[in-house]
Amino acid sequence: MAKYVMALDAGTTSNRCILFNEKGEMCSVAQKEFTQFFPQPGWVEHDANEIWQTQLSVARQAMKKVNAKPEDIAAIGITNQRETTIVWDRKTGQPVYHAIVWQCRRTADMKEELIGKYPDIADTAYHKTGL
Repeated sequence: MAKYVMALDAGTTSNRCILFNEKGEMCSVAQKEFTQFFPQPGWVEHDANEIWQTQLSVARQAMKKVNAKPEDIAAIGITNQRETTIVWDRKTGQPVYHAIVWQCRRTADMKEELIGKYPDIADTAYHKTGL
């Protein structure tokens, strides 16, 4: 019978894994930071492969601390970095470019231009996406 619920937190600066037992008690935690890139002022990027490898690493570390096997995991809950965006190559499965992080300001001028042309666009986008 599965013993743990795994929580994976893909945060803005690190990945974390927490295992909870059947009583809801925290049994194991592992966390690892990953690199942030700032190629221009106001731009923020991450290496998608590093995010993935870091997430795998913390999951393995958390499981190792309590000698858990994959079959011991009853469920997995995942949180992520808001609207960080990654484009993957369909054929290779590799990222086309770094992840564009939610904090990145590279499109701020475009956003203001759109709002100038379409004053209701921000409300429409929010109601449709929650962002």
